[in-house]
Amino acid sequence: MTDRERKQLTGRERLSIKLRGLFVPSGPPGDARRGALYRPYLLSCGQNFKVAEQAFIYSPEKLRAGDHVYVGFCSYLGNGPISLGDEVLIGNHVSITAANHLEKDRSFRFGGSELAEVRIGRGTWIAAHACIMAGVTLGAGCLVAAGAVVTRSFGDRVVLGGVPARVIGHLDEDGTMKPVTQND
Repeated sequence: MTDRERKQLTGRERLSIKLRGLFVPSGPPGDARRGALYRPYLLSCGQNFKVAEQAFIYSPEKLRAGDHVYVGFCSYLGNGPISLGDEVLIGNHVSITAANHLEKDRSFRFGGSELAEVRIGRGTWIAAHACIMAGVTLGAGCLVAAGAVVTRSFGDRVVLGGVPARVIGHLDEDGTMKPVTQND
């Protein structure tokens, strides 16, 4: 879809997506229908884009989604450029925010914001309640543990956990996790 073909999201259309999404049934067929509601507004979107109940994409015009992407229940994606590779799985209550507040006169309230793209690599799973902050790039096949707060970028096939997130393991080719030891 080119920029000319992509629809601009107005306040009325945003409300329409929210309201229509409330009446879409739960489960995979409903997730596909909610994905279809967002599709015309996305910067780019592959096939089989699914959005669970009560998930919210604040700036769909800045979101690139690959094939077979799933956005979990009550998740938030927004306010800046976000790129999701193929087969990205976003768990429930995840926050991916591509903007940071700036300080002005010793306050963050009216300091404005700064956008920094978030990139999530192919096949990455972001588990429930994780937060991905502005400017982060995650490689392919990563696993972000539940509740982790990712404040910096990481390469491929790592398991991240903690606040702030750090590498707690590496994934073998068969998906088995090799924990990080004190010697690593």
